[in-house]
Amino acid sequence: MSAMAQPVDGIEEIIVTGTRVANRTATESLAPIDVLGAGDLEKQAFSDTNDILRSLVPSFNVSRNGISDGSTFVRPPTLRGLPPDQTLILVNGKRRHRSALVQLSGGALAAGAQASDLSQIPAIAIKQVEVLRDGAAAQYGSDAIAGVMNFQLKDASEGGSATIQYGSTYEGDGDNAKFAANVGLPLGPNGFFNLSAEYSQGDPTNRGVQDPRAPAAKTDLAMNWGDPDAEATRVFVNSGIELTESTSIFLFGNYGASKSNGSFYYRPPSLTHAVNGPTLPVAGDPDGFRFTEWFPLGFTPRFYGDVKDASIVGGFKHELESGLVYSMSGSFGRSQIDYELKNTVNPSLGPASPREFYVGRLVQEEENFNVDLSYPVEIGWATPLNIAVGTEFRRELYEIGPGDPASYTVGPYASFIDFRTRLPAALPIGSNGYPGFRPEDSGEFKRDNIAFYADMEGDVTDSFTVGVAARYEDFDFFGSTFNWKLSSRYDITDSFAVRGSVNTGFRAPTPGQSQTSSVQTFFPAGSSSPVARGTYPAASLVAQYFGAQPLSEEKSTNFAGGIVADLADINVTIDYYNIKVEDRIALSGDFNPTDADKIRLAALGVPGANTLGAVNYFTNSFDTRTQGVDFVANTSVPAGEGKVDLTAALNYNKTKVTKRNTAVIDDTRKADLEKQLPKFRGNFSAQYTLGAFSILGRASYYSKFTDTANYAKTFGSEWLFDTEVSYDVYEDINFAIGVQNMFDNYPDKVDALAGGGYAVGQVYPDTSPMGYNGGMYYARVTVKF
Repeated sequence: MSAMAQPVDGIEEIIVTGTRVANRTATESLAPIDVLGAGDLEKQAFSDTNDILRSLVPSFNVSRNGISDGSTFVRPPTLRGLPPDQTLILVNGKRRHRSALVQLSGGALAAGAQASDLSQIPAIAIKQVEVLRDGAAAQYGSDAIAGVMNFQLKDASEGGSATIQYGSTYEGDGDNAKFAANVGLPLGPNGFFNLSAEYSQGDPTNRGVQDPRAPAAKTDLAMNWGDPDAEATRVFVNSGIELTESTSIFLFGNYGASKSNGSFYYRPPSLTHAVNGPTLPVAGDPDGFRFTEWFPLGFTPRFYGDVKDASIVGGFKHELESGLVYSMSGSFGRSQIDYELKNTVNPSLGPASPREFYVGRLVQEEENFNVDLSYPVEIGWATPLNIAVGTEFRRELYEIGPGDPASYTVGPYASFIDFRTRLPAALPIGSNGYPGFRPEDSGEFKRDNIAFYADMEGDVTDSFTVGVAARYEDFDFFGSTFNWKLSSRYDITDSFAVRGSVNTGFRAPTPGQSQTSSVQTFFPAGSSSPVARGTYPAASLVAQYFGAQPLSEEKSTNFAGGIVADLADINVTIDYYNIKVEDRIALSGDFNPTDADKIRLAALGVPGANTLGAVNYFTNSFDTRTQGVDFVANTSVPAGEGKVDLTAALNYNKTKVTKRNTAVIDDTRKADLEKQLPKFRGNFSAQYTLGAFSILGRASYYSKFTDTANYAKTFGSEWLFDTEVSYDVYEDINFAIGVQNMFDNYPDKVDALAGGGYAVGQVYPDTSPMGYNGGMYYARVTVKF
């Protein structure tokens, strides 16, 4: 349901996002807000909230990242063509903590971002999602450049539902099951305790072909190009008590645990391969040692991610007889990721290497404390001027925990004389595929900030509404920032209004972005040879060597304007946006170290410098302008004894790099920042309801996109079609069957001549916004009680 959707049962949708005025409805908002109800979220085959939102909000994109290190486990979405961490995530109006993962893969826009993990919020727990498509840093603080997504949790004090769903792909793999339940219980005479739980399990998918480098004796596929093997349990609790007519308290939180494992790149048993090639001199072994003795058919490392996520938020709210409302709240959130590698080696240790490694731990912790006050002031306007002020203190901690010593140790075969050729040779350092975190790169890194805000909104006349917001925020990390927002709306008639806003915003670099370092393996476009890419903090020796500067905050200016119309029972909104972001935080383009660079880096004490094929680092080296238009239209029309609900949502989005340091952001990086997302996205749905029977049809459109770094290719536009038929077997039991991507559509294949992943078995682009699993069918039973 969109911001202009028809009221349900005659009740208009009350919003709490983007405004601090009580009882403001979505149709009265000063900025575009999509409101998605529980019913919108339930009619989906997906268990991942990212995929559910992609099918409902056209400016929301998320890809399926197959062999992408941590991005395989924590997928990075984008809103309005901006990075994942430029959209602020709220739960019940309170800031949600970030994931521990700083994205190093996941596409050009995601690289370098650190955002919340939306998959931790199960659909069964959500009462309503409000998507504010407007800059709101002056109202909510750091990160709200592209917009705000507020997940309101279910708060019923009685009743509930339970769902069982099973699905599988047309190819017969990727079997997935989901069990979810929600129950509302009374908490005293005036309170509620609402509990939601979800368990999901998904088998891997594979849309690749055999790696041509694999020997004929290897009959199984060398790599898994598709979804990982995944299992997750997630629980959310929401509770509140009205102590008096004017005083209430609340407490909510979550715990989630998920385990996934996916494939890394295959290491063939060839002489040219760094791991299986050289012959190692070993005392007492007259023939020397080669890793083909352990892996005669080569090997594929398996990457395991154990994600744990927890939060707790509590507070109270009190309204005085004067009309002053004040509230206080506090929260704690923690995200933790533990990495393991199996079926691999630390090549530099030779035959002494283990084959399984604990790679290390990443932790993100956040504490928030808020004091908020609002007061309606009569100044002779059509409605009182609502004045809100408040303060927020936030503390972040980012922790990097070291892996097993064997996962990062520099072994004796980091530099040696090949037993067979008598020539100098070198093998990679650390667990092959993902070297472990070293003690010298580990530790706890903290940052504090405090903010003060003021927000005023009121109806000057019955037709004209204005809003003003300002926020001052001070960080011990880099200093202070001041941001403001002006917004207004004018109702020309009862069925036609115009609205607009101008605001500034910011996003502060996180401790994770300031400290993350990693070495990954990738295939450059045009090459079938794997390359080790080192990613480093801006303050590191390697980054400084290649010209890095200290990180500073991103700064944005956002202009928006649109119309709201009710035309012959068709609700329409059209909104234009223009978002300029200066000093964007992201990863640089790749630097390719020469032999001389490697010698100098080794002299500086950089481990494994001789094996680095590429280097990038965190930087503020470019500015962008993102422009676009959102169009939403919906209506409900009678159809015989039933009715049909129709919705069309379209987004046009274009990003241009307006300024860059060409030595840091090369042409390839620029091209992907501008073209790796479709310029046009559309979601169209029709739902026919007749008593206990309903049928849903949905079409999704993705225009062409270009991936230069990975595939050097433009991929064509695509349509996906979904359908679901449901029937209330009894009053409280619903049975549904459905198909996602019913015509089994796939993105264009990658180009064989481009090399890259295709040369080792990849068929479809990882960065495709529509995914690449093809069609999927499912069945679902829901019981309400």
